[in-house]
Amino acid sequence: MKKLLAIIAALFITTNLYAQEKPLTFQGIKVIDLADTVKEQLMEKGFAPIFKTGYLLKGEYRGLTVKVLVNYSRSTGMATGIIIIPVDDQMYSAEEAAKRYNDMIDEFNANPNYTANSKNKKIPAGEDIAKEMLGDKTYYAYFYQDGDRAKCVSMSIHEYDGKYYVGESYYMDK
Repeated sequence: MKKLLAIIAALFITTNLYAQEKPLTFQGIKVIDLADTVKEQLMEKGFAPIFKTGYLLKGEYRGLTVKVLVNYSRSTGMATGIIIIPVDDQMYSAEEAAKRYNDMIDEFNANPNYTANSKNKKIPAGEDIAKEMLGDKTYYAYFYQDGDRAKCVSMSIHEYDGKYYVGESYYMDK
């Protein structure tokens, strides 16, 4: 009986350690890694550097042409997150951005690899986000990869020059 309990305890500990070590990923790429490694893996997925040096790339994602920024620490060279934004010609009207935001919430909610923050709210039909954003209202939703609140994916609506887009960020929330 003691052997059986010891085996079960060892299995439980090993399983918990493995679950804790599973990294935050974006398209199968570890987000927290050496910045050069993350950049190389993004390039292998078809993203191309915008500049010869640096960590800003351009490619296709979710049916859009996007810019992908690899945030990193200059002191350690470690990537600390990934930000995805559509390029200028892929921005929308406020109504289209609201629909895309709601569709992305539905997509993340349907994905078993993500857990939604209980405060996430879809944009009600007919809400004028352009007017609301002028009044300092923000639209954010947070999801946690593998149910781990530290592995955060956020999405938000932003306005630039009268056009709107939904950005995504993958980062560790400490």
